[in-house]
Amino acid sequence: MSFLPALSIISLLVMLPVLLSLRKASTPGAAEFASGCVTTAVAMALVMVSGLPSLQPLALVGYAFLAVACLFVLAGFQAFFALPGWWPAILSLGTTLAATLSVLVVSGPNSYAARTLIALGIAAAVFVIASISVPRLRTASDPKTRRAIIVGAAVAGATLLHIAADVPAAIVDRPGPAAEVAWNFALSAMWLLYMPILYLGVILMAHDRVIADLKTTIARDELTGALSRRAFIDLGERQFASCLARTRPATFLLLDLDYFKQINDRYGHAAGDAALGHFAGIVAACLAGRGTFGRIGGEEFGIVLSDHSEGEAFLLAEEIGRTVRDTPVGRFGQPIRLTVSIGIASASTGDTMTDVMVRADMALYASKADGRDRCTIAGRLQPDASARVLAAAAAQLRAAEDYSHAPQLLRDTG
Repeated sequence: MSFLPALSIISLLVMLPVLLSLRKASTPGAAEFASGCVTTAVAMALVMVSGLPSLQPLALVGYAFLAVACLFVLAGFQAFFALPGWWPAILSLGTTLAATLSVLVVSGPNSYAARTLIALGIAAAVFVIASISVPRLRTASDPKTRRAIIVGAAVAGATLLHIAADVPAAIVDRPGPAAEVAWNFALSAMWLLYMPILYLGVILMAHDRVIADLKTTIARDELTGALSRRAFIDLGERQFASCLARTRPATFLLLDLDYFKQINDRYGHAAGDAALGHFAGIVAACLAGRGTFGRIGGEEFGIVLSDHSEGEAFLLAEEIGRTVRDTPVGRFGQPIRLTVSIGIASASTGDTMTDVMVRADMALYASKADGRDRCTIAGRLQPDASARVLAAAAAQLRAAEDYSHAPQLLRDTG
């Protein structure tokens, strides 16, 4: 009896707590993968101890457990990738493995034909599993995930080819030296390499999914669904740089809800949160994928428009303002009318996103000073340090004016 499979069993048991933790985190397919990991470890243990003469019948049970483990893994991949329509393939594979086990029962565990059929079925199963991972290979951002998938597919393919080469000899049950080598290679690859690598690849894929979900959560403002300030500015800087490098226009819109503090004071913070979410939904619908939308802070939002001139941005801003004005928030017993002031600035050669944002902020202040509920295009002067200070002061003035003046639009909703 060889104790080499014990190394694989130990590695599987080490990976099991990680799979169980992914299950607690509600990772799709984690429960199926954890079940497959346990079943595989049991299968390896049974086949390992069946090397003792008195325990040879346990090989049948071990192969059955391995067949079940393959089904668990397939079900896990189906759940992980959210692919519908896999159950016929899983049932077909289960039927094939069941038929192979029946051949083993009839011919005995020492029959070379039966053993080859079993190995062929198992190799085909894991080859299918590795093939299923190909879509993930194309999108995997983690090099470790790519390497795990490639190595797993290579091992499964080599196993299948080695065994398939000796199927004719297995049919007449006259194994030669080459056939025995193929069989030994197949089992060694299965027990010592492929199954641990398979579950390691599963863990890496799940880890990559968790990291991607976390990045998405961090990049999005929880209340409005818009990009967070940091994610918005990072993406906006890349878009401005790309447009300027291609000598294409790029425009920035700075949007500020009018009298937002008055809404909070009169209707409560729940109404203010609803107003922000309502406003963000309107802007996203007006954009229809044409720009990048983010929340800069409080009631201020930004839009980066690639390949849009100031004139095109102005038309979009007017559409947003009109839609916001005509679509009040109606969830609190009476409609709460909203209006928005917008500042528009375009990027020119040598501009950073900060430069464009400062000009847009000055234009936004002009919209506020001119009566709010309107949009203004910024001038072409490059902002210097004093302009940035003035823009910051303008933001403070807007906040003070929003808080101190009782707007007619709120009185109209009373």
